[in-house]
Amino acid sequence: MHIFVFSILMLFNLTFSQDEKVLTKMDRFVSNTGQIMKLENFNLPDLKGYSEFLKVKIRRATTQGESQFYLLLIKEDEYGDKSAAIAEEDLDDLIKAMDELISLSENETTTSDYYENKFTTEDGFQIGYGGSKKPLWFVTLTSYGKSTILFDKFADLKATFLIAQKKISELKSS
Repeated sequence: MHIFVFSILMLFNLTFSQDEKVLTKMDRFVSNTGQIMKLENFNLPDLKGYSEFLKVKIRRATTQGESQFYLLLIKEDEYGDKSAAIAEEDLDDLIKAMDELISLSENETTTSDYYENKFTTEDGFQIGYGGSKKPLWFVTLTSYGKSTILFDKFADLKATFLIAQKKISELKSS
């Protein structure tokens, strides 16, 4: 009997724990209740992918004199937009990882039928390249739904990250 009850409890726990949404850094910061929160978006040039594009923005979230900055990448979709909010400190890590991925892509020697090299932030945003012969670059905004965008080359991706980093620096100094 104890085993049966334990099994039911474990099944119940597994069923409901899979539905929990992991909060991103931005979600955690802006979810402070009982405080006034100011959200400001600053548009940057769109990022053109292989067959679609991303809207790019810098978001400044301010509460009680503390500001946090995020790079927003938004893929508009008829069933609901997909987006990634990359925290400022993750943007620095992302740029370093991108430099390493670029170096790896330029020296790729695999003979496999398919390969992928990627970097994933703490919040689940992914950037990388892969394919079979000529690599395609990609970003994956979220871990659910159709949120992967393909790119022929890395140059526009890297430029977007550097523009975002520069815009955050300008906003901090103003």
